Amino acid sequence: MRAARLFLVVSLGLSLAACSADTLEPAGEPTGVAEDEANSFKAPPETSCEAKGMRKVANEATIDELDDAAKLDRRAAENIVKGRPYETLKQLDAIALVGPSALNAILAYAKAKGHVASVCAAPMGEIGIVSDLDKTVIPESEPDLAKAPYPGVKALFTTLETKNGGKAGDVYYVTARKPERVTLVPDYLTKHGVPLGPIETGVSGVPWVAHPEKVRDVASIFARTGTQKFVLFGDTSQRDPEVYKDVIKAHPGRVIAGFIHKVNAEVPKERLTGLVLHESYAEVAAVLVALDVLTRDEAKGIMRSARDEGLAIDDAGMEKLLDEKGKK
Repeated sequence: MRAARLFLVVSLGLSLAACSADTLEPAGEPTGVAEDEANSFKAPPETSCEAKGMRKVANEATIDELDDAAKLDRRAAENIVKGRPYETLKQLDAIALVGPSALNAILAYAKAKGHVASVCAAPMGEIGIVSDLDKTVIPESEPDLAKAPYPGVKALFTTLETKNGGKAGDVYYVTARKPERVTLVPDYLTKHGVPLGPIETGVSGVPWVAHPEKVRDVASIFARTGTQKFVLFGDTSQRDPEVYKDVIKAHPGRVIAGFIHKVNAEVPKERLTGLVLHESYAEVAAVLVALDVLTRDEAKGIMRSARDEGLAIDDAGMEKLLDEKGKK
């Protein structure tokens, strides 16, 4: 183990205390370590965007990401991952082989990845959900409502609805079903623990009739929810991609992302412009990490719930999804 470092705060006076910079000055490394101790690192205040961005990297980046993308020594990267979680930069600085050059590299990487900006962005507020029903939440089944929702839907919708202090009332369902065909849906959702919400129905199941109906229904939801941002969920079976592209175009800034469940064997790429195609709600959770909507831990919780509900995914598969899709 290396000698302990001193974590010194350079004060500029009481009136400037909030803007003061910390200086990390290591006491000396064992021979052969990768750190260049001649470098200095001016530590930002722990409450600053820079410090929060650095802790996000230290707490969430993979070993390969720290090694290759952030350009840390691999031994330092391994030590960082082993030492998680970090609540302060002082804790990070205490990790073996993490000295000034590594800390500078982590800060540079946090800035390049947009983490410094994102952690101090204006709060997103309560997140709304607009979702189709059939083949998005409810699997195709015979008889109707005989099967449980797709694995992970319950945990995903619940996590999003309660995110940022949200309370019940942020979930809306939009379907081409006629009113008489949704009478059992609330009981179905309650039975399986999926958040309830108003169901906007249609007058026809014909896709080209349902398309403009759904666009108008979503516009009505947006009109009565102020500036709230939404995540959209649909599938490829009919015209949800086209509906959601129209919604996004007509309401810039209101949609965080539009997710389309792949239920057709082939889906032309042009149908998906500006949308995210997925085959499981574990994938959705990983993408929402990249969008800074969910944390890795929240995404893993959703993935574990999906596994408990029948999705074939192990811990290694969860990590792989997060590494591949959970990045910007």
